[in-house]
Amino acid sequence: MAKFSKEERKARVKQRVAAERTDLVASMPLSPEQLNTLLDYLDANLKSCDHTTKLTDIFLHVEKLNRNHVLPWLADRGGYCDCEVLYNLEDLAESFRKQLTPPKTQPKTKRTARDLTTLTGWDFAGLPKPWRIANLYETNEPLKLQMGKKGGCTITVVESPLALGDQMSDDYWSALWYARTELPNKSPIQVTHTALELPDDLQSTLVQSSGWIPVYCWVVPNNQQWHVEIRTELNRQNGDLPEVAKLITHLATNEA
Repeated sequence: MAKFSKEERKARVKQRVAAERTDLVASMPLSPEQLNTLLDYLDANLKSCDHTTKLTDIFLHVEKLNRNHVLPWLADRGGYCDCEVLYNLEDLAESFRKQLTPPKTQPKTKRTARDLTTLTGWDFAGLPKPWRIANLYETNEPLKLQMGKKGGCTITVVESPLALGDQMSDDYWSALWYARTELPNKSPIQVTHTALELPDDLQSTLVQSSGWIPVYCWVVPNNQQWHVEIRTELNRQNGDLPEVAKLITHLATNEA
């Protein structure tokens, strides 16, 4: 049997580990990046586990991943429910993170902040805490406000009317909610008109479902020329929506 030096043995071990890792990634029904994103999603949204993969199912649907392939693969690694996916897949996900090549350092370029003038006429230059402009340098996107750094609640200012339709009909708002979430019809949709306490020239409509996490609220002025879209989540809306109403009232009335 041939003898190898210490350096040669280390090189062979690295080659074998790399080959095993390549085979593992090739056999996975989702990419390492998607696995890390799934765990981040569960970590942010899992408050208590009901011993199902409900949240994992939502993630797979939104990411358009095949649940019939992914769920058995997760179960084979101890992920039989949301909390087990989060805890038992973390070591594997962490090993992928360590394999990522550090990004090349790019030379810093001076960026120009976007013009904050919109059809609303509101002054976005001095937002009160904890609000911030989430896309200050993305001039090709609608202006988006974000509560804090994690972005669990966002406000998007859309400088165009809502889709044509009967805004007095709950079906109109239900269809809009489904269009935004791309979720299947699972449980009844609840539509609440005049959901927020706002100035008289602004109308609000809240749309939610007890079976899914996303909650949307739309604010429309009487002239219908633009609209505001608020996104929050089922388990945090009671705290978010009063803050949203406070901010919009502040912007609409220029109150300190």
